[in-house]
Amino acid sequence: MDLRQPETWQRHQLATTERMQADISRYTRPVISAMGISSLSYLMTWGPLVAFWGVNNMPWLPLLATALSACIVTLTAPAFALAVGIEGYFMRRLRALETVAP
Repeated sequence: MDLRQPETWQRHQLATTERMQADISRYTRPVISAMGISSLSYLMTWGPLVAFWGVNNMPWLPLLATALSACIVTLTAPAFALAVGIEGYFMRRLRALETVAP
């Protein structure tokens, strides 16, 4: 008794999963991009901040940029974790369906 799914059903599942991933990625990709840009600016502003830490006249722009990017990173961290989890789920599911479908 052969209980495998037909090829057309497997292709339908693959196409449906790809479409769901494309639709949801409209919401997850901007979150991932915003987190990446904010994290990069946070890391880049630490250099000037540490360099001028001991000086009595610390420039306010690196301090402001560090504070703003730290707030953005902190506030978007839960959304980023959710977006990465969703993208990972769809990548695993697509990889599993692609290996089954011919």
